[in-house]
Parts: sequence; C-alpha cells; structure tokens
Amino acid sequence: MKAAPALLLACALALVVSGSAAARTSNDFDGHHRQVFQVVVVKGLTLGDLPQLATEGAVGLMVPNAGPRTSQAAAFEGMVRGILYNTRLPRPHDTVLIHVRQSTEIPAHGPVIVVGLPPATSAPNDRRYPIAVIGRGYHGLLTSSLTRVPGLVSIADVARTALQTPHALSTQRDGGPVATSYRLEDQIDVARSTTMPGSVLVLGLLVMFALFFPLGTPTALGSAIAVNLVMGWFPTGDTVGRVTLLGLCTVAGGLFGPTFFRRKVQLGFALVVLLAAYAVSMLVRPSTLSLAPIGPELTSRFFGVSNLLETWLLFPALLGAALLAKRFGPLAFLAVGGLALATIAENELGSDGGGAIVVGVAFAVLAVELLGARRRYILPALAAAAFIVFSLVNIDASVSAPDHLRGALHGGINGFMNVAANRVPLAYARMVEQWWLLIPALAALIIGSAAARSARSRTDRAVATALLGGLAASLLVNDSPGPVMIAGLAVVLAIEGGICHRALTVPVLRRLAPPVAAALPQEP
Repeated sequence: MKAAPALLLACALALVVSGSAAARTSNDFDGHHRQVFQVVVVKGLTLGDLPQLATEGAVGLMVPNAGPRTSQAAAFEGMVRGILYNTRLPRPHDTVLIHVRQSTEIPAHGPVIVVGLPPATSAPNDRRYPIAVIGRGYHGLLTSSLTRVPGLVSIADVARTALQTPHALSTQRDGGPVATSYRLEDQIDVARSTTMPGSVLVLGLLVMFALFFPLGTPTALGSAIAVNLVMGWFPTGDTVGRVTLLGLCTVAGGLFGPTFFRRKVQLGFALVVLLAAYAVSMLVRPSTLSLAPIGPELTSRFFGVSNLLETWLLFPALLGAALLAKRFGPLAFLAVGGLALATIAENELGSDGGGAIVVGVAFAVLAVELLGARRRYILPALAAAAFIVFSLVNIDASVSAPDHLRGALHGGINGFMNVAANRVPLAYARMVEQWWLLIPALAALIIGSAAARSARSRTDRAVATALLGGLAASLLVNDSPGPVMIAGLAVVLAIEGGICHRALTVPVLRRLAPPVAAALPQEP
C-alpha cells in the first residue's frame, strides 16, 4: 500500500479510536441542575465598568466566542449552553442550562454573575468583555480552568459557575485586579497582533538563509522558537518591538549558531533541551505561551500550542530525535518521541489532540526511514504509532480537567462524526478561502521532496520524509491550514540541507555576478 492511503487510513483510525474511548469522559454538568448564581447581562457594560464591579466581587475579561466574528446573539447562544460557540459552525442545539435576565444597571447584591456582551450586529472577535462574580466569597481576580490564564475567562465558564460545577470559576488574590485586567488586555492585543507578522518575518528570513547561508537555517529557526518562549515569560513591549526582537534573534541564531553547534550531536542536544523547555514552561506557568508572539489565538484555544507552533516544534522534535538516535540508539529516539508527544499533546502541556496524530505519523515515518526499511513498512508503523499514541492520549483525557483535547474527544462515535463533519467549515472551507496559501504549501512540498530525494545521508532523508508526513497529517486533522502551511515551509527550509542554495543561488550568481558567487560561504 502506498504511503498516502496509509496516512489517510491511520488518521481516520486514530480519530475513531480516540472518539470511542473518550465516551467515558465525564460531563461537567452531570447532576448539576440548580442555578446558584443569577446571571445578568447588563446592556452597554464595558471594560470601563470594571472598577465599579471590582468593589463588589471578583472581575476578569471574558471571551465571547470562538471563530473570527461574534455578536450578542452568538455569545448568548453559547453562554446559556455552557459552550464556547464557534461562529464558523451551525447554530448549536445543546441543552439550555441556565436562565439569564437583562438589566440596564449593575446589580448591587449577589449571588450574581454580571456580564457584558458584544454588540447586536456582527463584529470582529478581537475584544474581551467584562465579567464579575458577586457574592459567595468571590473577591480579587477570576481564574478559569478552561483558559488557565489568570484574569481571562471563557463565556463557557458562566454556566459552570452559575450551577457551581466542579470546574466553576475560582479566584486569586490580587491587590489591583482592575489594573491587572487592563494590563492583560493590552498584553493580549500585542500578542495576537504579533503572531502573523512574526511568523511571516521568520519565514522570510529563513528564505534568505536558505538561499545565501544554508548552514544557518537550522539554528535560525531554533533561535526563533527559543526567543518566542522567552517573550512568553516576559510579555512586555509593543507589537513592533516584539516582532523586531524576534527577527533580530532569528538572524543572530542563523549567523552565529553554526559556530556554537559545529557537531551534529551538540545541535541535537540543544534542540531536545529546547523542546523540554517548552514542556517545563507550560507545566510551571500554563499562561506562558498564551502571551507569546507565536501562541494560541485566545478565542477558542487559550493555552498549550497552536497549530502554527505545533508545526514549528516538529523541527526540534524530528531533527533532535534523528541526531541523537544516530549517536545513542533507539532509546534516545523513544525518549525524544515521548517528550515530543507529551509537549504537544499532553493535557497539562500542549493539549493538542490533532498534534498527537501529527507527532505519531511523523515519528512512525521517521522510524521506518532511519532503519532503512522499505516504504511498505510505513503502514504497520503508522498502526503501531496510532495504538501507542491514542492509548496514552485517551488515558490522559479521561482523567483530566476540561481542555481542548478532552472536548475534541468527547462523544464516542457520534462525537467522531461531528468532529469529522466540522472539518469542512473549520479547515477545508478555509483552504478554499485562503487559496493563495497554496503557494507556501507547494513550495514546502517541492523543496521537501527534493531534500528527501537528494539528501546526503539517511538521517537527512529520514527527517525530510517524516516532516512531509507530519505536515500532510496536520492538514488533514487540524483546523488552521494557513498557519500550518506558513510554518511548514519554514520548517522545510530549516532542514532542506542547501537545496535552494545549490539549485538556485549559485547558478544565478555564477552567471550574473561570479565574484559574489565565489565569496559565498561554501558548504562542507
């Protein structure tokens, strides 16, 4: 069987297995039918009203919807059902869980949840709205297990708190919750406005390195991934400053990295340490990546890794595993594979269900290629990877708090069918809308295939082939095709081994500017 049909079969099987096993996960609302808190929508309530709200109870910022747009009706639909409704999907038909009333004034006494909603007309989903929980000991800054970002609340939290389910909103002490909320709003604005220009800038710089200094492409991307994590720990500065810093660090890593990592095993260790640093950061402070330049979009995904960052992290995962396996053997390969799966998919870390499939596919292909086995062994390798990965993922999801992974896997076979049907509006329709992104996708396919065919070593060929398999799986199961294509081309350029330099730059410069061609750094 060819690799492409095998990949399709493995992804479908993995989704079925995950869906059926996850039917055993608990529902937050089981056994909770008594509404403890009133819910009041105050017309015209804005973030400017947070100081008044904070005198009575705990406050925070509320995300009204998932998807690119929102409205009062769409936000209300999700709030009364305890879901974060994605406006790309059909209108929800889940059970209405809570009663809500409207008012023109802020209630003076609790227990009550006071919320502000978006305008009646459709608007971009790029703003947060005020929420306060008054009464029953709520004071300070609201915290949510659905977002894991102190001060940031999902509209799905309203029903959980009104019914006082196990995952209702809680609070943390804060001497100035209003100031903290305003600062968080600014940080979110900067973080989200940095993602696309930052990722495009890194891609552009990697194109330049691939053309003129290919030795620097691996360390250039590695530096970008590292500084993204550092800026998540220190979310200060404006959009221009943060994008500029990301670009400067990418250039510095590309120029000076080959000097520091002359031996392949050193580079392998550095990449695995980088992957581990992401895991530790998400474990110690889940909000780290939430405010990083390349992080979750904070409308449907609030913590863990985004599809763009997941694709970037394939680079240290695959190349690090290949380089260390060559030096230390199969145990090193298994250790790095386990670390990659945990970092990207574990519920307390990356929490990306689609990423679990991507990691499984990529490492299955990598194992076959590193062993030098025939391509027909890819299918059994995929099947074995699917069994291992989704056994671990389902155990993890069944015992965890609410998160992206548990939500994606809930519902058994029916849940799987819903997930599959939702691929159309969430992913495949977006591919049609963003047809111009086929340009980086085709470039990644062409360059990646060329790198796999003309690789100078089995390791290089294995990494290139595994990366293409992972990207194909990502486009099948994830719902952000644009970021995956942009990030995918960046990763392909980081591992392509000088293909663009030898095939494009050198021949052109030899014809047009021989002295410049002679002055270019020579590959070893």
